[in-house]
Amino acid sequence: MIIIEIFKQFVAKINLKQDLNNIINFSNSIKNKQKGIKKSNCGGFHSNDLKKDDPAIISLVKEIEFYSNIIAKEVLKINPNLKLDNIWVNINGFKDFNIMHKHNSYKISGVFYVNVPKNSGNLICVNDTEIENHIVNILEFNPYNSSINAIIPEENTLYLFPSWLKHYVQPNLSKEKRISISFNLK
Repeated sequence: MIIIEIFKQFVAKINLKQDLNNIINFSNSIKNKQKGIKKSNCGGFHSNDLKKDDPAIISLVKEIEFYSNIIAKEVLKINPNLKLDNIWVNINGFKDFNIMHKHNSYKISGVFYVNVPKNSGNLICVNDTEIENHIVNILEFNPYNSSINAIIPEENTLYLFPSWLKHYVQPNLSKEKRISISFNLK
């Protein structure tokens, strides 16, 4: 028997060496200056789009573009000429979360985790095929029979995924703030 794999998805995980204290201070200063906007966030702070050339995040922006273009070329097999279109700060306090969504009209999206207290919520990626309506009595979960995949976020780590991948973030059950920076590339 031959198994033909179809419709694969991915999340790329890249450990970085960004100055997290600098980015935390930058994120908090943005929160103090802005009211923020409502997108997929339920509670918490979602900033307006940041300036991509801000000295506090310019190094991060360069790494996002560098690794996204590797993914574009090596995994998606598309022209590796992606540029960051928008980037924003997320600060989620106790019980704040993000509802399921995707990033329409982009190629690659992602999140960089800055501060990740224990129990501050996982990134959940969703298989949109409604597997749970068709398969019962699962002996062992694997990519063929799972409708969700939980990614436990790590500090100073960049996660890249195709923009069409549905995802959400679980509630922050920590008393500390979870800080992340999300973005889209075209």
